[in-house]
Amino acid sequence: MSDRHYVHHEDEVALAKILKESKPWIERFGTTLIYGLAAVLAIAAVIVYVARRPPATASESQALMLAATPEDYQAVADEAANTPIGTVARIRQAELSLQNAVNNMFTDRKLAIEELDKAAATYDRLSERKDVDGVLRERVLAGVARVAETRCDGTDATVKAAVDAWQKLLKEFPESKMFKDIAEDRVKKLPAEATKSFYAWFQQQKPEPGDDLQLPQDGPGKVPAIPHIDIPDLTAPSIAPAKVDAATPAPAEGTPAPAEGTPAPAEGTPAPEKSGE
Repeated sequence: MSDRHYVHHEDEVALAKILKESKPWIERFGTTLIYGLAAVLAIAAVIVYVARRPPATASESQALMLAATPEDYQAVADEAANTPIGTVARIRQAELSLQNAVNNMFTDRKLAIEELDKAAATYDRLSERKDVDGVLRERVLAGVARVAETRCDGTDATVKAAVDAWQKLLKEFPESKMFKDIAEDRVKKLPAEATKSFYAWFQQQKPEPGDDLQLPQDGPGKVPAIPHIDIPDLTAPSIAPAKVDAATPAPAEGTPAPAEGTPAPAEGTPAPEKSGE
């Protein structure tokens, strides 16, 4: 007998018997069974969704918005470690520590050095992370360069360290919209003798809280020119300068200024004529 004509008659009979006997049960409980299977699938789908969705960040986002000090940002960064929010918080921690260090350089040099060391350590860790890229890495490299320049004492070694840090920023981000002009300017001016002279003098100063910051009676003495560094504020919104109304006519030449408290003339009032005309 060929395989084509071979049939398992006993299996067909058994299957038909099972279907026949289960037909009343299926007719009675079939709808319930379908709903039960659907419920199980729905629960399984919810479990998979919950397991795969990203963690909630509402509390971390709120804490980031309310943070105001390096310690506040450090707490957010520690709480949200290895997350985008934590990374931004860590960068702000470094930026504010550096800002405090620069401000205290003029009033409390010891505290300034401590703040500068904290900023440098945070920036160094951030610069080594592979997950910090784009604009955030620009800010990190700019911070590293600012730390190097703040530590500059006019010697060739410290000047070179600051120049190298700014050049690294330019190398990685040659078209940086935030820092290109600043970096190019610092690379050009840092090696100048005037800049080196200023930093050599400035690092010798050791201001302390309570020092009399008024100028001496015989004058300020010989102080090197302060090098200008235009660092953009990445957090404060820019304020456009007040516009001058071009329609308002200027006072005639020779017209004396009005006395203090004198109300402005009404709109359309002609300017007073010069005497003798």
